[in-house]
Amino acid sequence: MNTRLPDLCTPGSVFVLVLVGLVAALIFTLAGTSEWRGFWFRFGLSVLFVEWIVLVSAALLCGLRRIGGHWQSTTITALSLAIIPLVTLLASLVVVRFVPIAPTTDTAWFVARNGLISLLASLMLVRYLVLQQRWRQQVAAEARARLDALQARIRPHFLFNALNTIASLVHDKPDQAEQATLDLSDLLRTGLRSGATHSLSAELDLVRGYLRLEALRLGERLRVEWALAEDLPLNLELPALLIQPLVENAVVHGIARLPQGGRVEIRGERRGRNRLRFEITNPLPDTEGQVREGNRMALDNIRQRLALAYEEGARLKIGREDGRFRVELTLPA
Repeated sequence: MNTRLPDLCTPGSVFVLVLVGLVAALIFTLAGTSEWRGFWFRFGLSVLFVEWIVLVSAALLCGLRRIGGHWQSTTITALSLAIIPLVTLLASLVVVRFVPIAPTTDTAWFVARNGLISLLASLMLVRYLVLQQRWRQQVAAEARARLDALQARIRPHFLFNALNTIASLVHDKPDQAEQATLDLSDLLRTGLRSGATHSLSAELDLVRGYLRLEALRLGERLRVEWALAEDLPLNLELPALLIQPLVENAVVHGIARLPQGGRVEIRGERRGRNRLRFEITNPLPDTEGQVREGNRMALDNIRQRLALAYEEGARLKIGREDGRFRVELTLPA
C-alpha cells in the first residue's frame, strides 16, 4: 500500500502553511529574545527564514506527490523525512554565507540547531502521513458504505411504475418495451454493484436511460433539454450515481408534481483546464419553492459523497431563480 502525500498546492493548504510558519517564527523569536528592544526586527528576519523553508519544502513535497503516485511507501517516507532538513540546512548555509548575523552567534550551532528542529518537523510530518493514511482508509470505507446506501435507494414506486410501463408496451410496442427493459436493467445493475465507479460517458448514458423510462410514464409532460460541451472528458472516472440522482430529483420533485409537466435542462461544460460544471434545472412545483425532505436528503447524501471522494475538489450548490430549481455540480477534471 502506498503512502499518499497531502496536496500542499491548494490555496487552503498554502494559507495554513503560511499561518503555521508565522506561528513558528513568533515562537522562535520569543524563545530567543530576552528584551523588547529589536523584537520586530528579529521577528521579521525569522518570518523570512521560516516562510522560505516552509514554502520551498511544500513545493518540493507537492512535486513529489505528483511524480511519486506509484512509489513504495518506504520511498515516500524517506524522501518526506529528508526534504525539510535538507531545505533547512541549505537555507541556514545561505544565511551564514550571505547574511550578516550577530558576531556572538555560533554559526555551527546555528546550522545544527536548525537542522535538528527541521528533523523533528519531518518526524511529525511522517507521523501525520501515517495517521492520514489510516484516516483515508476509514474515509474510503465510509464512502463505499454511503455509496451503497444511495445505490440501495432504488425507489420502489419508480421500479413499480417502470415495470407497469414495460408490461403495457409488450404487446403494442415491443421495441420500446425492450429498450425500457434494457434501461431498467442498467439502472439496477449500477444500483446493486458495491462501490461502483464508471466513466462520465457511462453516467450520462445512465441518465439518458432513466429519462427514457420516465418519458414513457410522463409522456409529453416531460421535456428534456441537453447542452453538453464537446470537450467534456467522457472517459473521466467518477463515482457512480452522481448526476443521475440529481436528474431524478428534478423529475420526481419537479416535473411529476406539476399537472402540466415542464422542462428539465441538463448542461455540462469545462471550467478552465481542471474543472467540470454540470447544471440541472427544473420548474418548481409550488410558489414557495421549498426543497422537500426527500430531495434535501438526496442532495445531502451526494454532497457528503463528494466531500469524501474529492475532499475540497468538488462542490454541490443549489438555488432558485425565476420559478426554477437549480443544482450546480462542480467536479475536478
